[in-house]
Amino acid sequence: MNRDLLIARVAGQRFAVPAVEVQSVVELGAVVPVPRAPGWIAGLTTQRSRTLTVVDVALVIDPAASRTLHRFALVADIEGCGYALAVDAVENVLPAQGEVQCPRVRLAAGWARVAVGMVETAVGTILLIDPGRLVNSSELREAA
Repeated sequence: MNRDLLIARVAGQRFAVPAVEVQSVVELGAVVPVPRAPGWIAGLTTQRSRTLTVVDVALVIDPAASRTLHRFALVADIEGCGYALAVDAVENVLPAQGEVQCPRVRLAAGWARVAVGMVETAVGTILLIDPGRLVNSSELREAA
């Protein structure tokens, strides 16, 4: 199993996703709004003739957050659909140092909904999230 983690930031918080689940990291260009889309859907963009749904990760984590223009996105294929997971920054790819552990602190509801656990890295303990939970949470579907 590949244990590399892509480290990113959103809303001032560092988090990790398994690097194998990220197809690429892109600088977001034009995002076209989608009428009547849920608030956490920023719109649509394209990458090499492929249409991607842009998910504002900050709004998934905290629906009360204000919409911001994110500069970067993690491109992932989730259940056969292309998504650009909009984040504030992408830091690095680092190997996990140990197994995934249960969080030792109480997580805010949004983070708890997408979290897999905590993992040690060279830059400290980081929250590991599942990209699929960013778009497939039943709570998000109900809010839409």
